[in-house]
Amino acid sequence: MDKILVTVAGPDRAGVVYSVAEALSKLNCNFVDMSQTTVADQFSSIMIVNKPKNISKEKVHSEIVKIFEKRGFNMWVDVLDYQAGSVFHTDGEPFVVTVDGKNGKGLLLAFTRIFFEGKINIDNFRSINQESFDGIEKVLLVFEITVPFDIDRRALHKTLSDIAKEQGVSLSMQHRQIFEAIHRVSVA
Repeated sequence: MDKILVTVAGPDRAGVVYSVAEALSKLNCNFVDMSQTTVADQFSSIMIVNKPKNISKEKVHSEIVKIFEKRGFNMWVDVLDYQAGSVFHTDGEPFVVTVDGKNGKGLLLAFTRIFFEGKINIDNFRSINQESFDGIEKVLLVFEITVPFDIDRRALHKTLSDIAKEQGVSLSMQHRQIFEAIHRVSVA
């Protein structure tokens, strides 16, 4: 079996993942790993797939596209050779940083620059934009990060807070365990 990378993007609707799974199953391919998300009404997925050596990437692509077209789905599909990257792992502690307020140019840049300079890995990121009642575009940025053990957490928090103040937004930085405990919803 050969590993390939399959990416799919386009308008979100029920049946997108099923359609890809159906196409891959017809070709005796198997999912190894997959992640998907929707941003606004747009679907995006990245999949690592094992395919038989005698099946080309072009055949995988055409089979997925054929099923999408049959169902009237307007999706972008790409199939690439899988290239193993060097595993980047940050030894450290998990934190959740939330930034909330008026959206502005350079907001994301300001925070991610600090993460880059501190070798702080962003494990997961979500941006939620919404228009407030007064017509101002608001944004909520949620960063799940791993802070290396050798970084001073208080100094990091101060640096991030200073940036938030400059940008006119609020900031919260909590250890992930505390964040999850506070935001846990129990279902009886």
